[in-house]
Amino acid sequence: MANTIGTQAAPGNTYADPGIYYDCRFLLRVVPQLVLMDLGEKRPLPQRSGTMIKWTRLNKLAAATTALTENTNPSEQTVGTTQLSAEPLTYGAWVKVSAELNLKSINPIVEEILDELADQAALSYDTIVFNALHGNFTNQFAAGAANELALVAGNNMNAGEIRRAVYHLRSVIVNGVNAGVQGYEGNLYKGVIHPAVEFDLLSDSAVGSFIDLTKYKMPEGALKGEIGQLYGVRLVISQNLPTGTSTSGATTYRSFIFGKAAYGVSELSGQGIRTIRQPAGTNFDPLEMFTTLGWKFMMAAKVLHSVRAVEIYSTTAAV
Repeated sequence: MANTIGTQAAPGNTYADPGIYYDCRFLLRVVPQLVLMDLGEKRPLPQRSGTMIKWTRLNKLAAATTALTENTNPSEQTVGTTQLSAEPLTYGAWVKVSAELNLKSINPIVEEILDELADQAALSYDTIVFNALHGNFTNQFAAGAANELALVAGNNMNAGEIRRAVYHLRSVIVNGVNAGVQGYEGNLYKGVIHPAVEFDLLSDSAVGSFIDLTKYKMPEGALKGEIGQLYGVRLVISQNLPTGTSTSGATTYRSFIFGKAAYGVSELSGQGIRTIRQPAGTNFDPLEMFTTLGWKFMMAAKVLHSVRAVEIYSTTAAV
C-alpha cells in the first residue's frame, strides 16, 4: 500500500526460527501499552471479504406516548441503521542488527532492540487511533477557553471539567432522542488521560468524589491502566496521548471521556500485529553482516458517533 512504512525494496524470506519467542516477548511488551485500542469497539480484520471493516450503528427510537386502542395494533416502527466503514492500512518499521555487534555485545542486544521496537509499535498504534479520534468528538476547553490555541497556563484539568463532560454525555440528544449517551457496565463512562492531567486532578482539593482503585469492591476487574473513578468516569492513564501547543506557548493536553460505541478499532489478532526477523545471509546479505528485526501491523480506527465522547483540552501545572 502507498502508506506502508518500512517495507524493503527487495523481497526476502520470513525466517521463523525463534519466531514464537520473539512474538511472545514483543506482544507482552506491546499489549499493556495499547490503551486507546483496548477501549474501542473491536471488529476483526476482513479475511477474503473485501478491504473494509464495517460497523452498524442502530438509530434511537423515539418515546411511544400514544395510548393503544382496544383491539387495534399500532403502526409498526422501523429501526434505522447507519453503516460506517474504514479501510485497514499497514504500518511497520525495521532495523538492522550488525552481526559483529550481536557477537561482541555484553548485553542481550537482540532482546533489547526488540523491546524498543515493541515500544515504538505500541506508540504508533495508539497514535494512529488518537489521530482518528482527535477533533472528531465534542470539544471542551478548560476554563471556558474559546479553543485549544486560546488556552493559557493555569487552564488545568480539574473536577469541574470532568463533571461538565459527564453532564454533556448524560443530557445529549442522540439521533434526535433525548436519551443521553449510554455508559459501559454500571452506566459508567471511561476516560483516558495523560499522567500530567492525572497530576492536576489529584492536586484539585475539590476532587472529593474520587474513588481510588484500592477501594474497588472487585479491583481485579480494573481496566488496563485504571487509577480510579470520578463522577461516574473510570479514569485510565496513557502516555500515548500527543500534546499540542497554544498561542501563548503553553503545552496542551487532550483527554477523552467515552460513552459506549463512541469509536471502533480492528482486533489485534491474525495480521493485526507481528514481528519479522530476517537472519544473516538473507535479504541480499551475502557475507552475513547483519540480521534484521521489524514489526508490522494492519489496523483501522473510526469514530462511530461524534456525540458519544468529549475531548477535553487543558494545560497542566505538572511541568
